[in-house]
Amino acid sequence: MARTPADPNKTDLIRQYLARRPNATALEAVRGIKREMGIDVSVGLVAKVKRDAAAAPAVSSNGATKADQIREVATSLPKPVRPRDVVAKLAEQGVKASSAQVSQVLKGMGLKRRRRPGRRAVVVETVASTLTLDSLLAAKKLAVHLGSVEAAKTAVDALAKLG
Repeated sequence: MARTPADPNKTDLIRQYLARRPNATALEAVRGIKREMGIDVSVGLVAKVKRDAAAAPAVSSNGATKADQIREVATSLPKPVRPRDVVAKLAEQGVKASSAQVSQVLKGMGLKRRRRPGRRAVVVETVASTLTLDSLLAAKKLAVHLGSVEAAKTAVDALAKLG
């Protein structure tokens, strides 16, 4: 026999039961629906209905969500929009909002402040890349010619001072 449109389905019955007892657990709701209405429902279905009902965004008395109110205030403020300015403006309106929540909404709007990138790392040329085998052999030849490595260092330092 086909069900008539007036007959409520299990999901509707679960919603009705949870509306009367909002703090009931899924297992308590299953037992209560069986006892009151004589209908078997699964714990999973009750849990899904509860979860879906909880997922709806909270709407304030004026019909807007907190995120909508944050967006509205952010567009009315001069740029750059800072989260603490938005939080202060919302507090004047009696709306509690955390700085983190405001930051997330601003980021989604594309109003989040962008920071300059850090300095680039200085590229230091290593000694190994500037010295070749030929230059090392020439330095050794100079040290042998002058008598010691210290004498060669002194000569190179004097050459650097000359220019």
